[in-house]
Amino acid sequence: MDYILAFQDYLLYEKRYSRKTVDSYGSDIELLQRHCVGNGKELATLATDDLKAYLGDIFGDVTASSLHRKISAIRHFYSFLHKREHIAENPAATLASPRKEKYLPTCLTHEEMQKILDYPHAHTEKGLRDKAIMELLYSSGLRVSELVSLRIRDVDLAQGMLRVLGKGKKERLIPVTADALAAIRDYLFLRAARKEPLSPLFLNLKGAQLTTRAVEYMLEELATGAGVFRRITPHMLRHSFASHLLENGMNIRYLQSMLGHSNLSTTEIYTHLSIQELKKVYQKAHPGNHGTA
Repeated sequence: MDYILAFQDYLLYEKRYSRKTVDSYGSDIELLQRHCVGNGKELATLATDDLKAYLGDIFGDVTASSLHRKISAIRHFYSFLHKREHIAENPAATLASPRKEKYLPTCLTHEEMQKILDYPHAHTEKGLRDKAIMELLYSSGLRVSELVSLRIRDVDLAQGMLRVLGKGKKERLIPVTADALAAIRDYLFLRAARKEPLSPLFLNLKGAQLTTRAVEYMLEELATGAGVFRRITPHMLRHSFASHLLENGMNIRYLQSMLGHSNLSTTEIYTHLSIQELKKVYQKAHPGNHGTA
């Protein structure tokens, strides 16, 4: 049995991880497998000490973030094998991850966001599609993988709600702004192909489901056209959505629900962003700060 392929299928179709994560985890386990072969062992027979020895061998050759991901991949892999009863005990159950340095996510300023939203898209299928994508990403905080997985039936145009199937097959309902709804209506009205309820909401110009890379490329072009000269990613829009809502008084529990975070601690990083913005406004506005370095 090809354990790695089965593991990747499990992550992709059952856990609904992004293709990028699935490929990264698969590569990490393939490296572990090559290490096993070199030592005359197999993945399904490794003990906890074997895994620790492997991690010790690669410790000085990888970055902290890479090591953290490799440990995560190993833990997920052996949890999968144990869950499927391919192994009697999970050798990775007690593996500890190194402390991962936290970075605040990058957000767009309100001015940059407005430039992008005001960009004059062409009244074509592609132009209206790109406008709808832009409005929906910023109004809902969707992950790009969630965006491209949407079906027409997932959008309730009458109620202004969006049904999203996120990580771990967890479904959530998200309100959508009037501007985003109008953009989706305009796009679907002009679109010629595939308007059945189960059809993908966003298609490429060949009538196939849009890919995450296509969305990333579209945003890069859009940012340049709008005069925002830095790399814009779908995840940056998700961060901007969250940060801007908190700045405007959104309850963090509501935001957690909208973002689909399992743990509140994941959402709380945006409070740090809001505090930073508050400091900037304070330093700029307070009389005592005028003229200081």
